[in-house]
Amino acid sequence: MTKIWSLREYGIVVEGNCFDQKGLDEIHVPTSVFQELVDLSLQFKKNGLSILHLETQRRLKVDNYVGIIQTKCGNVIEILPKHVEDNLDQEANLESERALLKKMLLALWDLPKPREAGQASLQTFPMPLNEWLMQYFLEHCEQLIQRGLRSEYSTIEEQSSFLKGKLDVTKMMRQPVTKQHLLPIHYDEFLPNTAPNRLLKSALEKICKLTQNNDNWRLAVELKERMSGIPQSAIYRLDFQQWHTGRLLAHYDAIKPWCQIILGDEIPFALSGDTDGLSFLFPMEKLFEAYVLSKLEEQYSEHYQIQRQKSNKYLCYHNGKDRFNLRPDIYFEAKNKNIHSNMILDTKWKLLDQNSEDQRYGISDGDMQQMFAYSYMYLEHDSPIVLIYPKSSKFNEALPEFQLNKHERDQGKNPEIWVLPFDLDNDELIDFDKIEKLRHWRLLT
Repeated sequence: MTKIWSLREYGIVVEGNCFDQKGLDEIHVPTSVFQELVDLSLQFKKNGLSILHLETQRRLKVDNYVGIIQTKCGNVIEILPKHVEDNLDQEANLESERALLKKMLLALWDLPKPREAGQASLQTFPMPLNEWLMQYFLEHCEQLIQRGLRSEYSTIEEQSSFLKGKLDVTKMMRQPVTKQHLLPIHYDEFLPNTAPNRLLKSALEKICKLTQNNDNWRLAVELKERMSGIPQSAIYRLDFQQWHTGRLLAHYDAIKPWCQIILGDEIPFALSGDTDGLSFLFPMEKLFEAYVLSKLEEQYSEHYQIQRQKSNKYLCYHNGKDRFNLRPDIYFEAKNKNIHSNMILDTKWKLLDQNSEDQRYGISDGDMQQMFAYSYMYLEHDSPIVLIYPKSSKFNEALPEFQLNKHERDQGKNPEIWVLPFDLDNDELIDFDKIEKLRHWRLLT
């Protein structure tokens, strides 16, 4: 039976001789698991990524990445967001963090929620992230098979004792005497042996080996049998390149990201290590940015043209070329300039304290300097910048506005930075409507 540890970002992994869970911020793992994590850290470090920090010879600290690491021996470490406040009920904290990560992953690709009822959803224990992911894939795969797998025409070349399709006369003339009774033919057949179906079959095979959940294993075996005539993918990368989108494959769109995760293919924002199991990690700041963007598009697309990572401005000009591209997370372009104004919104995954004595609230100098550059280059110091941080018990309302550049304000402009909390439980950018009303009043006056 494999072991599952749950750890939050910035948590500690300690090498020991036991399988132990010291809350959500420290776990103890055997030497073999610890060494595998060290090797994984070195693997990512060669690519310039810092996933785990070796604090001492027996202590690793996780960076701000969330997801799953499955070791070669089958043990699983799920890394969750550090969002809810610590309280006496560790299980409640664990399920709250899991629920948040699941919700953010679903929003990342604009996917529907999995079924809330059904045989596979009836659990007698909280389902860890890896089993939930496999369950979600299996539910969609089952729906896909019930609807009907997509087939395509494939050219079959063979030697037959009777004529079917087209006869290859050239090959027939070159055949040895011992094979003169066979006809070299080629013909087209409408078969389900397509790139997406081969990848689904491979994912089912992998789930059968990895899952520890009886319902998931039973469903995976059943679906694999229903795809018995389809071979597994020989080269995942090539088959994913052939997985095209379009009207005829629209019902495959929802399952593709999860198939990529299970098979370890490249997906947006995700990192996957060189492991045999189910492993993926998301940088939390990127996941938070994508989630906030998806919710703002739902709520404000009526009034703004919303663009992610706008990148047509540069900080300076050097030797005949623009240098140092400025890429704000979210750009709001007002559809009606008489009512709304353009805005830049930038997300930061960090917990602030609105009651801090220094009135810096935990905001870094670099963040403010970055916002100043955005305001000057994109908005000409005449529209607001909005810095978005996650809501917490210590940060639950907009901070007083930060005013930029006195010289520009003396000329009648209003360069300002607003710092707002985003409520991840209710998907609401708190006090954003207040900013809109204030800007509208200033436009009128």
